[in-house]
Amino acid sequence: MESLFSAVPEVYIADGHHRAKSAVNVAERRRNEGRFTEEAGKFMVVLFAHDRVRIHGYSRLVTDLGEYTLPGLIGSLLDSGWDVRPYGKVDTTGYQITPIVDSDEPVHVMHFYMQGTWYEVSRPVADPSDLIGSLDVSVLQKEVLEGMLGISDPRGDPRLHYMGGAKPLSALEKLVDSGEYALAVAMQPVRVETVLAIADADGVMPPKSTWFEPKLLSGLVIHTID
Repeated sequence: MESLFSAVPEVYIADGHHRAKSAVNVAERRRNEGRFTEEAGKFMVVLFAHDRVRIHGYSRLVTDLGEYTLPGLIGSLLDSGWDVRPYGKVDTTGYQITPIVDSDEPVHVMHFYMQGTWYEVSRPVADPSDLIGSLDVSVLQKEVLEGMLGISDPRGDPRLHYMGGAKPLSALEKLVDSGEYALAVAMQPVRVETVLAIADADGVMPPKSTWFEPKLLSGLVIHTID
Protein backbone atom coordinates (compact mmCIF):
# COMPACT_ATOMS: atom_id res chain seq x y z
CA MET A 1 0.00 0.00 0.00
CA GLU A 2 2.77 2.47 0.88
CA SER A 3 4.28 2.00 -2.59
CA LEU A 4 1.13 3.45 -4.15
CA PHE A 5 1.93 6.81 -2.52
CA SER A 6 5.67 6.84 -3.20
CA ALA A 7 5.20 9.23 -6.11
CA VAL A 8 3.07 11.68 -4.09
CA PRO A 9 5.41 14.45 -2.89
CA GLU A 10 3.03 16.25 -0.50
CA VAL A 11 -0.28 15.73 1.27
CA TYR A 12 -2.34 18.74 2.38
CA ILE A 13 -5.22 19.07 4.84
CA ALA A 14 -7.84 20.91 2.82
CA ASP A 15 -10.72 20.46 5.25
CA GLY A 16 -10.73 19.21 8.82
CA HIS A 17 -7.56 20.78 10.23
CA HIS A 18 -9.27 21.29 13.58
CA ARG A 19 -10.10 17.60 13.78
CA ALA A 20 -6.56 16.69 12.76
CA LYS A 21 -5.11 18.92 15.50
CA SER A 22 -7.51 17.41 18.05
CA ALA A 23 -6.28 13.92 17.12
CA VAL A 24 -2.68 15.06 17.59
CA ASN A 25 -3.55 16.55 21.00
CA VAL A 26 -5.19 13.28 22.12
CA ALA A 27 -2.14 11.28 21.04
CA GLU A 28 0.25 13.61 22.87
CA ARG A 29 -1.83 13.54 26.06
CA ARG A 30 -2.03 9.76 26.07
CA ARG A 31 1.70 9.53 25.44
CA ASN A 32 2.43 11.85 28.39
CA GLU A 33 0.07 9.84 30.60
CA GLY A 34 1.59 6.49 29.60
CA ARG A 35 -1.59 5.37 27.82
CA PHE A 36 -0.34 5.66 24.25
CA THR A 37 -1.24 2.92 21.77
CA GLU A 38 -0.33 2.48 18.14
CA GLU A 39 -3.89 3.27 17.06
CA ALA A 40 -3.92 6.45 19.15
CA GLY A 41 -1.19 7.73 16.84
CA LYS A 42 -3.45 7.44 13.80
CA PHE A 43 -6.59 9.12 12.57
CA MET A 44 -8.84 8.49 9.61
CA VAL A 45 -8.60 10.56 6.45
CA VAL A 46 -9.82 10.51 2.88
CA LEU A 47 -7.40 11.56 0.16
CA PHE A 48 -8.31 13.26 -3.12
CA ALA A 49 -5.99 14.23 -5.95
CA HIS A 50 -5.64 18.01 -6.20
CA ASP A 51 -7.11 17.97 -9.72
CA ARG A 52 -10.22 16.15 -8.44
CA VAL A 53 -10.99 18.82 -5.84
CA ARG A 54 -13.39 21.67 -6.53
CA ILE A 55 -13.31 24.95 -4.62
CA HIS A 56 -16.28 27.28 -4.32
CA GLY A 57 -16.23 30.86 -3.12
CA TYR A 58 -17.39 31.53 0.44
CA SER A 59 -20.15 34.17 0.47
CA ARG A 60 -20.46 36.99 2.99
CA LEU A 61 -23.71 38.40 4.38
CA VAL A 62 -23.85 41.76 6.19
CA THR A 63 -26.82 42.82 8.31
CA ASP A 64 -26.55 46.55 7.60
CA LEU A 65 -24.49 49.14 5.73
CA GLY A 66 -23.61 51.08 8.86
CA GLU A 67 -23.66 54.83 8.14
CA TYR A 68 -23.91 54.30 4.38
CA THR A 69 -26.81 54.47 2.01
CA LEU A 70 -26.54 52.35 -1.13
CA PRO A 71 -25.41 55.30 -3.30
CA GLY A 72 -23.01 56.33 -0.55
CA LEU A 73 -21.36 52.91 -0.39
CA ILE A 74 -21.02 52.75 -4.17
CA GLY A 75 -19.54 56.25 -4.17
CA SER A 76 -17.03 55.29 -1.49
CA LEU A 77 -16.01 52.21 -3.49
CA LEU A 78 -15.51 54.34 -6.61
CA ASP A 79 -13.48 56.89 -4.64
CA SER A 80 -11.26 54.03 -3.42
CA GLY A 81 -10.39 52.94 -6.94
CA TRP A 82 -12.95 50.18 -7.43
CA ASP A 83 -14.92 49.80 -10.62
CA VAL A 84 -18.60 49.24 -9.78
CA ARG A 85 -21.17 48.36 -12.42
CA PRO A 86 -24.63 46.78 -12.35
CA TYR A 87 -24.23 43.20 -13.52
CA GLY A 88 -27.57 42.58 -15.19
CA LYS A 89 -29.26 39.21 -15.34
CA VAL A 90 -27.75 36.57 -13.04
CA ASP A 91 -28.39 32.83 -13.19
CA THR A 92 -29.35 32.38 -9.55
CA THR A 93 -29.50 28.59 -9.85
CA GLY A 94 -25.70 28.60 -10.13
CA TYR A 95 -23.02 28.85 -7.44
CA GLN A 96 -20.92 31.70 -8.83
CA ILE A 97 -21.11 34.63 -11.22
CA THR A 98 -19.01 34.82 -14.36
CA PRO A 99 -17.06 38.12 -14.25
CA ILE A 100 -17.71 40.84 -16.81
CA VAL A 101 -14.27 42.37 -16.46
CA ASP A 102 -11.73 41.02 -18.96
CA SER A 103 -8.07 41.64 -18.25
CA ASP A 104 -4.73 39.98 -18.92
CA GLU A 105 -3.54 41.15 -15.51
CA PRO A 106 -4.71 39.77 -12.11
CA VAL A 107 -7.94 41.45 -11.01
CA HIS A 108 -9.97 41.38 -7.81
CA VAL A 109 -13.56 40.47 -8.65
CA MET A 110 -16.52 40.14 -6.30
CA HIS A 111 -20.27 40.58 -6.71
CA PHE A 112 -22.45 42.58 -4.33
CA TYR A 113 -26.21 42.09 -4.06
CA MET A 114 -28.05 45.08 -2.61
CA GLN A 115 -31.65 46.28 -2.94
CA GLY A 116 -32.52 43.81 -5.69
CA THR A 117 -29.48 44.43 -7.90
CA TRP A 118 -26.21 42.58 -8.47
CA TYR A 119 -23.10 44.72 -8.91
CA GLU A 120 -19.68 43.64 -10.13
CA VAL A 121 -16.95 45.24 -8.02
CA SER A 122 -13.46 44.92 -9.47
CA ARG A 123 -9.97 46.40 -9.37
CA PRO A 124 -6.46 45.37 -10.49
CA VAL A 125 -4.46 43.41 -7.93
CA ALA A 126 -1.82 45.71 -6.43
CA ASP A 127 0.81 43.07 -5.57
CA PRO A 128 0.24 39.57 -7.00
CA SER A 129 3.38 38.33 -5.25
CA ASP A 130 1.64 38.78 -1.88
CA LEU A 131 -0.16 35.45 -1.90
CA ILE A 132 -2.40 36.16 1.10
CA GLY A 133 -2.77 39.91 0.80
CA SER A 134 -3.81 39.60 -2.84
CA LEU A 135 -6.70 37.24 -2.10
CA ASP A 136 -10.11 38.73 -2.82
CA VAL A 137 -11.28 37.83 0.70
CA SER A 138 -8.28 39.66 2.22
CA VAL A 139 -8.95 42.86 0.30
CA LEU A 140 -12.71 42.66 0.92
CA GLN A 141 -12.17 42.31 4.66
CA LYS A 142 -9.52 45.01 4.98
CA GLU A 143 -10.89 47.68 2.67
CA VAL A 144 -14.65 47.17 2.62
CA LEU A 145 -15.90 45.19 5.61
CA GLU A 146 -13.48 46.80 8.06
CA GLY A 147 -12.40 49.96 6.28
CA MET A 148 -15.88 51.10 5.26
CA LEU A 149 -18.41 49.14 7.34
CA GLY A 150 -16.42 48.86 10.59
CA ILE A 151 -16.47 45.05 10.80
CA SER A 152 -13.03 44.40 12.29
CA ASP A 153 -13.54 40.87 13.63
CA PRO A 154 -14.35 38.48 10.76
CA ARG A 155 -14.81 35.59 13.18
CA GLY A 156 -17.04 37.16 15.81
CA ASP A 157 -18.78 40.33 14.59
CA PRO A 158 -22.55 39.71 14.77
CA ARG A 159 -23.10 41.89 11.69
CA LEU A 160 -21.17 39.44 9.49
CA HIS A 161 -22.29 35.94 8.52
CA TYR A 162 -21.17 33.39 5.96
CA MET A 163 -22.72 31.00 3.49
CA GLY A 164 -20.84 28.05 2.03
CA GLY A 165 -20.31 28.31 -1.69
CA ALA A 166 -22.12 25.08 -2.60
CA LYS A 167 -25.50 26.82 -2.37
CA PRO A 168 -27.23 28.64 -5.23
CA LEU A 169 -27.09 32.39 -5.55
CA SER A 170 -30.87 32.45 -5.07
CA ALA A 171 -30.25 31.67 -1.38
CA LEU A 172 -28.26 34.91 -1.03
CA GLU A 173 -30.93 36.90 -2.85
CA LYS A 174 -33.65 35.49 -0.61
CA LEU A 175 -31.85 36.53 2.58
CA VAL A 176 -31.28 40.07 1.34
CA ASP A 177 -34.75 40.46 -0.18
CA SER A 178 -36.29 39.36 3.14
CA GLY A 179 -34.60 42.29 4.90
CA GLU A 180 -32.56 40.03 7.17
CA TYR A 181 -29.39 41.26 5.49
CA ALA A 182 -28.55 44.43 3.60
CA LEU A 183 -25.64 43.10 1.57
CA ALA A 184 -24.54 39.76 0.13
CA VAL A 185 -21.10 39.29 -1.40
CA ALA A 186 -20.57 36.36 -3.77
CA MET A 187 -16.86 35.53 -4.00
CA GLN A 188 -14.94 33.96 -6.86
CA PRO A 189 -13.31 30.60 -6.01
CA VAL A 190 -9.64 30.50 -5.08
CA ARG A 191 -7.51 28.36 -7.39
CA VAL A 192 -6.28 25.07 -5.92
CA GLU A 193 -2.75 26.03 -6.94
CA THR A 194 -3.00 29.22 -4.87
CA VAL A 195 -4.07 27.27 -1.79
CA LEU A 196 -1.13 24.88 -2.20
CA ALA A 197 1.33 27.74 -2.73
CA ILE A 198 0.18 29.45 0.48
CA ALA A 199 0.50 26.18 2.40
CA ASP A 200 4.00 25.60 0.98
CA ALA A 201 4.96 29.08 2.20
CA ASP A 202 3.64 28.27 5.71
CA GLY A 203 0.92 30.88 5.27
CA VAL A 204 -2.51 30.95 6.89
CA MET A 205 -5.48 31.94 4.76
CA PRO A 206 -8.17 34.24 6.17
CA PRO A 207 -11.22 32.56 7.72
CA LYS A 208 -13.87 31.29 5.32
CA SER A 209 -11.67 31.58 2.23
CA THR A 210 -12.61 28.29 0.59
CA TRP A 211 -15.41 25.75 0.41
CA PHE A 212 -14.04 22.39 -0.71
CA GLU A 213 -15.85 19.61 -2.51
CA PRO A 214 -16.31 16.68 -2.58
CA LYS A 215 -17.50 16.33 0.99
CA LEU A 216 -18.27 12.93 2.44
CA LEU A 217 -21.84 12.03 3.27
CA SER A 218 -22.70 12.15 6.95
CA GLY A 219 -22.38 8.87 8.80
CA LEU A 220 -20.93 7.17 11.84
CA VAL A 221 -17.46 5.63 11.67
CA ILE A 222 -15.59 4.50 14.79
CA HIS A 223 -11.84 4.16 15.09
CA THR A 224 -10.92 2.51 18.39
CA ILE A 225 -7.62 3.65 19.92
CA ASP A 226 -7.42 1.25 22.90
